[in-house]
Amino acid sequence: MKKTLLSLFILALTYSQAQEHFCAKYKQSVFKNQLKQQVTTSTLTPQLSHELKYDVKFVHLNLNLERINKYISGGVTTIATVTIAPLDTFQTLLHQNHSIDSVRFNGALLSYLRKDSLLKVKVPTPLTNGSTFTVSVYYHGTAPVGGSAIGNGFDNGTSGSWGNQATWSLSESLAGYHWWPCKQMLTDKIDSSWVYITTDSTNKVGSNGLLKNVVVVGNKKRYEWKSKTPIAYYLISIAVAKYKEYNLYAHPLYLPNDSILIQNYIYDNAINNPSWINGQKIVLNKMPQVMEFECKMFGMYPFYKEKYGHCMAPFGGGMEHQTMTSLGFFDYYTDAHELGHQWWGDNVTCKSWGDIWINEGFAVYTELLVSQYLDNTAFAGKLNTTHNSVMSVPGGSVYFTNHDTVDANRIFDSRLTYDKGGSIIRTLQFVTNNDSVWFNTLRSFQNTYKNSTASVVNFINHYQTQTGINPTQFFNQWYYGEGYPTFTVKYNQVGNVCYIKSTQSTSMPGSVALYITPMEYKIIRSGAPDTIVRVMHNNTIENYNFNVLGTVMGVVCDPNNWVINKVIGPSLDATLTHINQIQIDPSTITIGPNPTKGTINITNINNQDVVIKLTDVNGKLITQKTIQNETNIDITAQPIGIYFLNVYSLTGVKITSSKIIKQ
Repeated sequence: MKKTLLSLFILALTYSQAQEHFCAKYKQSVFKNQLKQQVTTSTLTPQLSHELKYDVKFVHLNLNLERINKYISGGVTTIATVTIAPLDTFQTLLHQNHSIDSVRFNGALLSYLRKDSLLKVKVPTPLTNGSTFTVSVYYHGTAPVGGSAIGNGFDNGTSGSWGNQATWSLSESLAGYHWWPCKQMLTDKIDSSWVYITTDSTNKVGSNGLLKNVVVVGNKKRYEWKSKTPIAYYLISIAVAKYKEYNLYAHPLYLPNDSILIQNYIYDNAINNPSWINGQKIVLNKMPQVMEFECKMFGMYPFYKEKYGHCMAPFGGGMEHQTMTSLGFFDYYTDAHELGHQWWGDNVTCKSWGDIWINEGFAVYTELLVSQYLDNTAFAGKLNTTHNSVMSVPGGSVYFTNHDTVDANRIFDSRLTYDKGGSIIRTLQFVTNNDSVWFNTLRSFQNTYKNSTASVVNFINHYQTQTGINPTQFFNQWYYGEGYPTFTVKYNQVGNVCYIKSTQSTSMPGSVALYITPMEYKIIRSGAPDTIVRVMHNNTIENYNFNVLGTVMGVVCDPNNWVINKVIGPSLDATLTHINQIQIDPSTITIGPNPTKGTINITNINNQDVVIKLTDVNGKLITQKTIQNETNIDITAQPIGIYFLNVYSLTGVKITSSKIIKQ
């Protein structure tokens, strides 16, 4: 989800570089109010044991709504299967603002117990594992008022720009129960859903999935939306207003003979207005290109058999409702962000709110990709703004504790969850150093966890399996750790050698004393093209030297801004000469036994760090590590065959190479 200020959009139909993710502020305000109400209703207590006993298979919302108020009436039917027997009580949540008219369990009218927002129905006969049951809750009432000016889980308002009234839902994080009886557990995705809304005939209703039918009911119409794809409770949505439909079509590589519908519900007062046509419509018309690009990066759009789309509603941002984002207006990067959520947040949903990085970190990373490849002239500025936001405060971690999962300000922290979360994903791409492997890893993660939930630990394990790179150190530094590094860089040229000295300090040394990371340096030359060299920064002070042609005119640290960092310099230092010139004798490094049945011993007696890399015959990296003295590599789990073990200096010069035979 992302919130953007409408006034900024009116002033300039471009992405605001103010880089406060105002979507974060929106979520914070909504979540905080929800939390206050839920604390008093026991919905955050261990009393949810009955909800743990069943798996929701299907929900059917059949409600009466209008664009002019927040009044709700109708019923919601849930079909579920018992997973922990015996199930003697059905339990769900519905805000106490709503009066319950009746409850039916497997068709029979039953009594119920109501305590605040908790609804319990005693089952006539306890159900065994695998039993399927149906519960219908009929109710009416007005959804609670939110604590922010923008609204809450279910809201009503008038667009300031166009004068359109609208009613809409926005259930993230804990507000689904504000407007429909639901089980608010991320790990229980609803297998399929129907949303039927009866409303005044002048209205249109947008929701998830496909619009299967519009039925005339007296002077009203019933819009029947159906989805066959699993969905998290907070992504079920509605938007009601006087809309007109404006459709676009994307043609991703994966659908050579077909297309993806991008179905847009636009305010009727806006769609033919020259201001909208010459502004927001131009932005919206870019969505097919963005869809095609994101399919290329992450794999086929997960819900291509249904659709993607947008419903306008008078709030200042966007919310990634599955297959149909709700938003206040069209902004290029907000639109790209919310579309990215269809993969990161909707198809694969965070396993807990503590894993929100899976949702928001990757949505911000999506923005950076779209900027880099589709809006490159803005990319450097957008990336700088994002990194500067992170470094505006010395500390702060993407990770937060379970206690903080009830702190809206922490969950939706613009600087940490969004900016740092998205930036370090790009840094991990840099660490991977192979875009083919990197994007295949993202696609395979989507495929592995599709229609389900995933944790940060799930991603870490998947990344290591797919790339062969152990990311533990990376996540300890960048995800769990606080702060960022500063590099003080000096350089000099003597003859045909360029010397670079880089000294690292960190903003939070008590958390991360040293960021061990690859770095790039751009050597600017006259008489020869500029060149970029890649090295490892393993120690507080690193000395590098490179053979160069031409005259070195300057050095740029991290020229592609892969790493969140500050730089002092680089400055010319004429005293910097003949550093790191000790040649490493290959005879000081021993490798064995060879052949081996599983363990390779490497001994290094030259008192200088070296980098060892083990690859298979196809060049796939098995393991990589920096050693000073001695280490062992265990390849017991690897297939029998031939492997190559290469040893490099820290500047990347190969010292020795051995062909290893695994018996």
